Amino acid sequence: MEVHQQNKIFNTQQMLNRKSPPTRQIPNKINITKAEEITLSNGVRLLVIDVGSEDVCRLDFNFFAGSRYQQKRIESRATLAMLTEGTAGLTSHQIAEKFDYYGSFCEHATDRDFGKVTLLSLNKYLDQSLQVLEKVIKRPSFPEKELETYRIKGKQSLIVELEKVTTLARQDFFKGLFGNTHPYGVYAEPQDYLDLQRNHLIDFHHKFITANRCTIVLSGKIGNDELNTVIKHFGESNWGAESTVLVDFPTISTPVQKKFFSLKADAVQSAIRIGRQLVDRKHPDYCGLVVLNTILGGYFGSRLMKNIREDKGYTYGISSSILTLKELCVLVIGTEVGAEFTFPALKEIYAEIDRLKVEPVSEAELDLVRNYLLGELLRSFDGAFAIADSITSLFEYNDLDYHFFEKTIETIKTITPEQLMNLANVYLRSNDLTECVAGPVSNLN
Repeated sequence: MEVHQQNKIFNTQQMLNRKSPPTRQIPNKINITKAEEITLSNGVRLLVIDVGSEDVCRLDFNFFAGSRYQQKRIESRATLAMLTEGTAGLTSHQIAEKFDYYGSFCEHATDRDFGKVTLLSLNKYLDQSLQVLEKVIKRPSFPEKELETYRIKGKQSLIVELEKVTTLARQDFFKGLFGNTHPYGVYAEPQDYLDLQRNHLIDFHHKFITANRCTIVLSGKIGNDELNTVIKHFGESNWGAESTVLVDFPTISTPVQKKFFSLKADAVQSAIRIGRQLVDRKHPDYCGLVVLNTILGGYFGSRLMKNIREDKGYTYGISSSILTLKELCVLVIGTEVGAEFTFPALKEIYAEIDRLKVEPVSEAELDLVRNYLLGELLRSFDGAFAIADSITSLFEYNDLDYHFFEKTIETIKTITPEQLMNLANVYLRSNDLTECVAGPVSNLN
């Protein structure tokens, strides 16, 4: 029996050609799991993704509570961070202890547009976990002692961050794109932590952490018990302001200046950021720009990586990415290079951009990128929580239009080298790019 099994394995190995890669296959269609959408009696929007075999679930609470809505800098971030620092009847230690006892995990996140609270829980302890989370979200106390600790730690952390060339270049980049008074271009200063008051957090929480501006994504192995438990805690009564009027997106006054430099004389590296504002995710050109960006610097085999990392050795890593915001997107090329390579690296970055405008991408390279992007898309729907991330993104930036995924797949499969070259000539003009360098070597000469 043992000999027969060994022979079977040996024969199978003989049949495989280890010198040839597997045949690439482009899927004709990807089955997209759609969320069941329910509007609860208090106005909460509930998206249910019933996928999975394990008795676990995840709840993602999404609020229109990003930094663009705050009146004072760091209000948004501080409010979300302080939710678990104390509630009516529970200290921060007791909250952490209860979540730990039930095997649950709670975290928060904020960006420019949204504030988020996420809970991971075992199904059998979902009710107990949500009892705690309900107090955390609806009735935080923002205790002064914990707030003072947050002020001190936040200020010190920011002081340390502002010593890094990466931070300086990133801040200059967004200020250069949007201006330093626009919500997308504003950054906190150390003094902002000291100026933060408890009443600022109470006011922000009341206005923006509300039922009428909340979308909950419930994912995992979901049955009637889990659904009813969520509704019991978050769908039956109003909480927060009864009506929150969101301020219109401010007009962007893009600065005329396109090059920025922050001196860090003692740094051994220069941080580089190059990019521009792009269209939003609903624009017809967006999917093509994703393919174009991937070729330029969106994966490990990209042109920027091959040239500046592998061939020239100027950096350990370089990438380009498309940052998605509610109203628009931003192209960002970023790297840190040895200070002596600042100008050579800039030269090579622009050379790769120019290549995209004048040389059609080869079919072999485009085929590789197609397979990579389709693989990433498949991975984004692999499992309940990955699906939840994709659906959340679709809700935030595409008004839950599932055709977006179909259009993305179709574009990846059919876009031509000529179309990519046309996109490069429209969106990668050198005069439209903002360039920021932070370090010991100026880019302004």
